Amino acid sequence: MTAYDLEIRHPHHHSHDEAEFFEEMSAQEIMEKFNAMNWKQLQILMLQMRGGKAEFTVTDNTQNLAVQISLIEMPETEALTFNFESDIEVSVEQSNLFGFLKYSKAVDVAFQGLNLAAARHLLDAFTHQELDVIRKLYLQPDKTSAAE
Repeated sequence: MTAYDLEIRHPHHHSHDEAEFFEEMSAQEIMEKFNAMNWKQLQILMLQMRGGKAEFTVTDNTQNLAVQISLIEMPETEALTFNFESDIEVSVEQSNLFGFLKYSKAVDVAFQGLNLAAARHLLDAFTHQELDVIRKLYLQPDKTSAAE
């Protein structure tokens, strides 16, 4: 069973040292912590405390990979909205020179504008070692709805 490290940063944490840090957590414990977060309250705090952040970072030390889910302070809708950044690499095809030359490039998987269910789904896939699921979702044309 893989154990994960978890770092939770609330809006009132002004430096990295103030963040909450948990070591050797199971996938189930990670999901319980994520589900227990009061995201709406954190969003209100972010609005009150300029520059505050709400971030949930999970690290898999065996694979040397991490994902960070961050709450967006002022989303375009009233719904909770998240960004998902990771160290998970995926190979994408790039075009150069007016589209005549194509080459592969490794990029880190990232999603923007996710709802709570999509962020939860991606976190669950990460904690269950389903990196190929995350990569496939990233390669889909409509990334925001793909993770839902």
